Amino acid sequence: MATENMKLKVKTGEKDGKNFWDDCGVLFINRNPAGEITSIQVRHNMFPGVDMVAFPKRNDDQE
Repeated sequence: MATENMKLKVKTGEKDGKNFWDDCGVLFINRNPAGEITSIQVRHNMFPGVDMVAFPKRNDDQE
């Protein structure tokens, strides 16, 4: 089972044509051996200690 981690970023500013970004969280995508998504979780710094899910984590998902 594979888990993908993706950083969430928010644009914090722009100066001289350059964009500035701040890390604000992480997205976890859990997949089964066939590559199908089994669950998605989000951790965001605006909501510390709160796990947000697109659909619930299964018992056999690894973190």
